[in-house]
Amino acid sequence: MKQMKSNSIGVKLLLAVLLLNTLYAQAAKWSYRDPHDVVPKGVEEYEWVEERVELPAYPEREKMVRIEFDRPDQRFEYFIDPKSLSVGEDGVVRYVLMLRSPSGSENIMFEGIRCSKRDYKTFAFGTAKDTFRQLRNPAWKEITQTSNNWFRHDLWKHYFCFAEERLSTAITRESILRRLNIPTSQWLQK
Repeated sequence: MKQMKSNSIGVKLLLAVLLLNTLYAQAAKWSYRDPHDVVPKGVEEYEWVEERVELPAYPEREKMVRIEFDRPDQRFEYFIDPKSLSVGEDGVVRYVLMLRSPSGSENIMFEGIRCSKRDYKTFAFGTAKDTFRQLRNPAWKEITQTSNNWFRHDLWKHYFCFAEERLSTAITRESILRRLNIPTSQWLQK
């Protein structure tokens, strides 16, 4: 009887270990970008379609608004052009951003953040002639928290896509401008 009880416990323990290994393997494959391996039966796959993008007017530097990030390692100043900010029917938040280095060098870019996938795309860069130069083949890239990309992650999470409140808060141009603490008088309706 004792031997049967100990065999029973051993079998249960072995099954528990196998089950935990299977669950761990499934959890290890999960990612934010692809949380499900397959689409459930009877559910149509959603095919996202990106809107056609027009370059905005080149921003007036004096009308750009500084974005305050709470980061001790921040080396640049960040500015957004409220006039260029839009939320497309495709769910992409598009904006013009300027980065200014401590020496005064400026980089201006027109980008989009795809909230549902945590991706960004740079559509164009500013030139010395105060015009945009469109990229030939812009591609969506994952927003990571690396040292040269943290500001996009913070824009995605705290300002544009409201990662903490996404289910209860509609993403609109006005709600983003409020989160950025940009006064209504500077929204400059399109």
